[in-house]
Amino acid sequence: MPPEDGAAPPHFDAAIDPNAVARQFALTMSEDELYQRTLGLYYPFLAYPPERPMVFVKFGGPEKQAEGDMQRLACDWLRQQRQRDLGCNIHVPEVFKVFSRDNTTFITMELLAAAHIKDFAKISDPITWKQNEARYYEMITEGIRLLSLMPVPPDATPGPYTRAERYIKHMLFKDQEAPVIYDTIQDLEDHLNRVAELAYDHVPGPPPKVALEKELVFCYTDFNDENFMFATDPDGRPRLYIVDFEHASFLPLSFLSYAVLGRKPRWYTGRRIREKLGPSLPQHNIEVMKRISYLFQICTTSLGLDDE
Repeated sequence: MPPEDGAAPPHFDAAIDPNAVARQFALTMSEDELYQRTLGLYYPFLAYPPERPMVFVKFGGPEKQAEGDMQRLACDWLRQQRQRDLGCNIHVPEVFKVFSRDNTTFITMELLAAAHIKDFAKISDPITWKQNEARYYEMITEGIRLLSLMPVPPDATPGPYTRAERYIKHMLFKDQEAPVIYDTIQDLEDHLNRVAELAYDHVPGPPPKVALEKELVFCYTDFNDENFMFATDPDGRPRLYIVDFEHASFLPLSFLSYAVLGRKPRWYTGRRIREKLGPSLPQHNIEVMKRISYLFQICTTSLGLDDE
């Protein structure tokens, strides 16, 4: 199961830990006071405390536990990658603590001094931005690729690796959430193929089937422009932060392929990821997954489950 709150990052020297003060604050602050501060807020996030922010807080339903657990895994993995490759400058905000109050779950994390990529473009020197734009989007693509190489916990199953409920959040499904929890890849594949039979019911001959990969990978699939933030290091290097892990799960690689290639990208960042990463991803399931997704969107959430 995912690590508990409160531990310092593994293999990290506390003497040079830039998050030590913020982490200590997050672990000792009043949970009740934070809860009271969030009552009535329109947006489900805030910098806290408002008078002198030290941490960033996201809050919502019980699914926030899974988001926090997946973000913590991603943060630790990319830290290890930076230790192996000093040229890597891709980060995920550290999660300090996840807790619940009255059916609301809170993720307290590192507060970033960074800008969304489009805002970063606006505040950068235009000539410098034009010269380096490709580099920034290559860093984003490399971040998605590196996350997909993360070692998979031996007891992981399709979905987020969490102590909470393991519902998959992915654009393939109706309302971007799977209707059930799948214990195995085979269970997931069987459900998709029952839906495929319905999707191709009017087509002569046996329906095409999904053939999922038999191994799981970390799939980060939310390519919203605002999920990629940049800062500049003191030495002038761009530093990328990948944020928002609500739609991150361990899934067969075809689910990452579908997120990259299955739909026309809504965001400019998605188009750049598609150009750079798309050719390296498997494409044999894309067309049938498109049909399956369309049927999911127009039908009930129980589609394909009646025979289970």
